[in-house]
Amino acid sequence: AYPMVIAAELDRYLPFLTTTKVLMAAVRKGVGREEAHEAIKENAVAAVLEMRESGTQRNGLFDRLAADERLGLSRDELDALVSAPLELTGAAGRQAARVVQRVRDLAETDPEAAAYQPGAVL
Repeated sequence: AYPMVIAAELDRYLPFLTTTKVLMAAVRKGVGREEAHEAIKENAVAAVLEMRESGTQRNGLFDRLAADERLGLSRDELDALVSAPLELTGAAGRQAARVVQRVRDLAETDPEAAAYQPGAVL
């Protein structure tokens, strides 16, 4: 509905959502899992604090990770991890499709339910 808003949210939060992929990439390069985890955690916390305290919309996590010698990953390698962000959704697409189909089935069998309008909660 709001593609620009969605794109901005992805730019802002996608690096945080890819930390597992970053961890796996670092381990493939020979970094110990615990060392990589600690480096990612430290940099993620610093990046989120910077965003909160400065009010910036820019996520500097990948810049921090690329500069962290413990990980041995370049900015290009990190960017490649998010080149296909839909891969990060896992089963969400299939799950959403099942929910939509279930709602359609219920609406067919019970048209009154399809017309239901909930009242105010508070």
